[in-house]
Amino acid sequence: MFIRSAEATAYLPVGGTGFYLGKFSGVHVLATNHHVCPVENDCVGGDASFRILNKSFRMTKMFLSIPDIDLALLQIEIPTQDEAAMAKVAKNFSFNRQIRKGQELLTIGFGVGGNPQNFMMANQDSDCKVFSATGEYRHMADPDEFNPAGYKAWSFAHACDISHGDSGSAMIDRKNGDVVGIVWTGKIPKSAMVQSSANLQKIFTGSTPAVWKELSYAVPAVKIKEVLKKYASDSQTEFQTQTLTKALVR
Repeated sequence: MFIRSAEATAYLPVGGTGFYLGKFSGVHVLATNHHVCPVENDCVGGDASFRILNKSFRMTKMFLSIPDIDLALLQIEIPTQDEAAMAKVAKNFSFNRQIRKGQELLTIGFGVGGNPQNFMMANQDSDCKVFSATGEYRHMADPDEFNPAGYKAWSFAHACDISHGDSGSAMIDRKNGDVVGIVWTGKIPKSAMVQSSANLQKIFTGSTPAVWKELSYAVPAVKIKEVLKKYASDSQTEFQTQTLTKALVR
């Protein structure tokens, strides 16, 4: 599960992270954050580099970039000879999995915190778990004080170590490898109260207001499904995008 997740993770030239969902309606689909690829010109034409596999693929189209779920979906061109290898690492969102408190998580990305050379980094320590209540999601503003996004996104709270550059990483259930969401932001700089496991455990057991103010936040797959279904059923959606979203969330 860990190896598959790492192999499916790509470094994007804008300094973010993406991950491979699979082939849908004949299209190879990469997911990342809206704030990583807010408009087509920011990413299309660049290469998504799957460093563990030592493969790079050109991003050729952006289907959607949606602030409410901080998600962008892009097409990548995978040559026929590489399709079998990529099919082995593909993993779509687990759209029907509710987030539960205490759910153990794994993140893999290219965050720059303590990592100026942009090596791939993973987090699966004891603090990397869901802190918000089971099934509790909030449409919240970005608490990042250094580089805040100018919109709200659906969120659940967690305490995985993330930093700038991890944006667009998959949120993975550590038990079974399900993709249960996507990283989007966190409170930066971190306050002293969340810099020790002992304090984090107090927050976890006490359900304090710090859960929604001081931690890190990801968009749950169940909310991503709700929004994508609207695009799939909207006659105004570009035809290929509508077809793709239908295939993703069916």
